[in-house]
Amino acid sequence: MPDIYIITNRLQAGPEKLLPVLEEAVRAGVDAIILREKDLQPEELFRLAAETKKICSGTVTRLIINSGIDAALAVGADGVHLGYGSVPLDVARKMMPGKIIGVSVHSPGEAVSAQSGGAGYLLAGHVFETASKNGQPGRGIGFIKELCSLVSVPVIAIGGINPDNAGQVISAGASGVAVMSLIMKANDIRETVGKLRRSLS
Repeated sequence: MPDIYIITNRLQAGPEKLLPVLEEAVRAGVDAIILREKDLQPEELFRLAAETKKICSGTVTRLIINSGIDAALAVGADGVHLGYGSVPLDVARKMMPGKIIGVSVHSPGEAVSAQSGGAGYLLAGHVFETASKNGQPGRGIGFIKELCSLVSVPVIAIGGINPDNAGQVISAGASGVAVMSLIMKANDIRETVGKLRRSLS
């Protein structure tokens, strides 16, 4: 079964609503949460990561911290996600042996390089047009097909993913999808996750 990754954005969910949103998403059985709150100070990120770790504990949901290796190590997260400006992949691998190391990629070359460096999964996009990339056209299904033909590590598609188009990226070879606003802004999180899950099967 393809994976569903949730990427957090407390500004979309509402600062006081993020943890309840994540609780519902975990109850709905999402496969991973990428805690991505770039503007938080280290201490604030640690506190949020610790609370999120409690929510994920004892469930199928893996906790991955975006860029925050210190916070990931401190709370015992399942892994870390590296994007633009993060520490180099080889450094992250040495600091977090045996943990999940994900990498954002936007080109075939980046994908091949990340796999060679030991990435555990690739977050590839953006596939479809999305409000978070206003004015930038999506890279399309062909982008996912190309990446999946070049690498063997899981490719997780991101960018404008919804229940109407998610099946297309899975058919193109993706191992799963990652969504942000679809869940952060959802009125009924369980129903939304359920629809997304059904669209992947």
